[in-house]
Amino acid sequence: MLSGRETLSLDGVGVRLGGFVLSGVTFAVGPGEVVGLVGHNGSGKSTTFRIIADLIRPTSGSITLGDLDHRADERAFKRRVCFVGDNNQTYAGMTVGAVLAFARRLYPNWDHDWCAQLCDELRLPLDTKVAHLSAGMRTKLGLVLGFSPRPDVIVLDEPTAGLDGASNEWIWQVVDRQSVEAGLAVIVSSHSRDDVAQHCSRVVLLEQGQIIDQIDIAGDRALARERLEGAMGRGGGHAR
Repeated sequence: MLSGRETLSLDGVGVRLGGFVLSGVTFAVGPGEVVGLVGHNGSGKSTTFRIIADLIRPTSGSITLGDLDHRADERAFKRRVCFVGDNNQTYAGMTVGAVLAFARRLYPNWDHDWCAQLCDELRLPLDTKVAHLSAGMRTKLGLVLGFSPRPDVIVLDEPTAGLDGASNEWIWQVVDRQSVEAGLAVIVSSHSRDDVAQHCSRVVLLEQGQIIDQIDIAGDRALARERLEGAMGRGGGHAR
């Protein structure tokens, strides 16, 4: 284990949301790992991510980062586990620059220089209000907010949705580099089997609110694509 980094563990996590039930979700992601969470629409991917981000309260199970408990150590946990999803409308009335300045005050490990570099690479308009950003630009802002605090773990819910090919490639380059060089643990969902097979070391497969398989795809990427094609094709439809 890399110095200072901890393992994020989910143990028996579950919740009921109307007619949907997520139950018994158990897996872990350690320093330097990139784990894909995949499944069809409605399988429970986003629900799992939102539980980790404390946007939904679980009714069973626990989530820990080393000795930190998701609920008992909420503030410390959130400083070390960042979530990137469709949650940037909270800042709709603020400019991009104001959002970043606000976030900087919340995270003691915020890397101002790297934040500026990311904004430059992604061409984020600092003086534009979030409400006036395109969907792709809002996604880019979420990525900057997720990476700049230098977290132990980053949770990426469909991070390439609405982005062009160059931006998609940039995201995966950052994920690959940070997982190797900084020991960043990454949990990501993606609709692209090729991206998952190329960049993830392991896949957790969800179906109807339960984990039905965990696939180690490191090593032989061609074989990994075949296994992933079969796994993500279960039940018909497209994996999302």
